[in-house]
Amino acid sequence: MCLLLETIRVQDGRYCHLRYHQTRVDRTMGMLFPEASPVNLGMIPIPDHARTGIVKCRIVYDREIQTIDFLPYFPKAILSLKLVRAESLEYQFKYLDRSVIEQLLADHKDYDEIILVKNGCITDSSYSNLAFRAGEDWYTPDEPLLRGTCRQRLIEAGILHPVKIRPEDVYQYSHVSLINAMLDLEDMTLPIQSIKS
Repeated sequence: MCLLLETIRVQDGRYCHLRYHQTRVDRTMGMLFPEASPVNLGMIPIPDHARTGIVKCRIVYDREIQTIDFLPYFPKAILSLKLVRAESLEYQFKYLDRSVIEQLLADHKDYDEIILVKNGCITDSSYSNLAFRAGEDWYTPDEPLLRGTCRQRLIEAGILHPVKIRPEDVYQYSHVSLINAMLDLEDMTLPIQSIKS
């Protein structure tokens, strides 16, 4: 069985939005390893060196936790995105092995980031869910490759609205924001013209 990954934002010595990460790990283990003992993410101690600023907690696990790392966080610089077909890509769970996605990135290295298109619809970037702005409202693809924790939290808060977004729909929006455990809405927002078809 493949190894899985959970990434949690740690800010000034505290886990952020831990409930959403715990829910995802519980669901993943319940589906892939129903016989395994539960993992309590809140019991993972934060080391002294990770108690100032923003740090990425990186947990690799299968039936149990294999490794835990607390790493400095440096957001990826993105100015251009490319729509890329990825019909055969499956990423229902947050797998450690991202070789297929990494190859798609390598195939389009003239761009900083890719947006994956599957079944004729926009899904995710290579490492984040997506939010698209229209006026004052934000929308997200209703069928992402991976249902991320930040996306789920923003949907529950009524801030993000799931809709079907096709490549031809993209340019009716004004901006795109990349969101994940480390990036909240509008932390990394680009004009929609940054996306190339």
